[in-house]
Amino acid sequence: MIYSVGSIFLDHIIKINSFPKKPIKVLAEGIEKRLGGSAAVASITIKKLGIDSSFIGRLGDDDVSKYLKGELRAFKIKHKDLITIKGAKSSQSYVYEDKKGERLLAAFIDKKLLNNKKLPKVSFTKNNTFMTDLRWIEATHLIAKNCQKKKLNQIVDLDNYELNSQVKQIIHLSSHPIFSETGAIEYTKIKSVISSLKKMYLIKKKFYAITAGKKGVFWIENGKIFNCKPPNIKVVETNCAGDVFHGAFAAFIHQKYSIIDSMRFATATASLKCMKNGGIYSIPNFSSVKSFVKKIQLRKL
Repeated sequence: MIYSVGSIFLDHIIKINSFPKKPIKVLAEGIEKRLGGSAAVASITIKKLGIDSSFIGRLGDDDVSKYLKGELRAFKIKHKDLITIKGAKSSQSYVYEDKKGERLLAAFIDKKLLNNKKLPKVSFTKNNTFMTDLRWIEATHLIAKNCQKKKLNQIVDLDNYELNSQVKQIIHLSSHPIFSETGAIEYTKIKSVISSLKKMYLIKKKFYAITAGKKGVFWIENGKIFNCKPPNIKVVETNCAGDVFHGAFAAFIHQKYSIIDSMRFATATASLKCMKNGGIYSIPNFSSVKSFVKKIQLRKL
């Protein structure tokens, strides 16, 4: 079983032709609502790739929570350990997407969700893998401590955070910390991806990775740096591509693929997602990923 622990959102997707140079009124060409959130999207990716998936997150007791639970049921994601907080609003975001697939995102998280101290019930038994984000930092920290103790895999999505002692511990304890470029800069204060990875490896000699959009993903393993780069594709939608990547990587690591193969397959999964509209509804299955993965470029740096 793979547990995805962290954020879940109701995303409102607003399609526009292009982003204006200054704040003006624009005509939307379409509007949709979808399930979003790093951990929740990762859980659906894992299920689409054929692995049992359970999501644990925090919701309010509003109509939004009913919709999101319905989506989890539709994708057959286990969610019995969700925490519902009375009087709180479930998280929502508004995502503006242009025709090039670029986006602007505004997210709302109720302070009642953030400040609630209840922690999830989690089973740290053999053969469980964990995919976590920092939107629920207390839960991610709890999982990091127990996964290290039990020698279980924990993949952490490290993006859009402020570095503090708890985040440092999560990075130190987790088996597979994966940063965005901005997340890596926050941790190392270095803009170069390669130099940043080298500095991380000096802190603790283990796996670290940095996702870098069109440049692909870079990682260090046993002191050696690698890069998986997607092929030139027509990008239709980038929304949730990073979440798909993290979920896919967790799925292949869980199945005991090597780091290199897990990175190749995760890059293929995210690339296929970017080629279609639809968010969680356009996450590819394993058959499609297996056919596409041969197009992924791997190099040792």
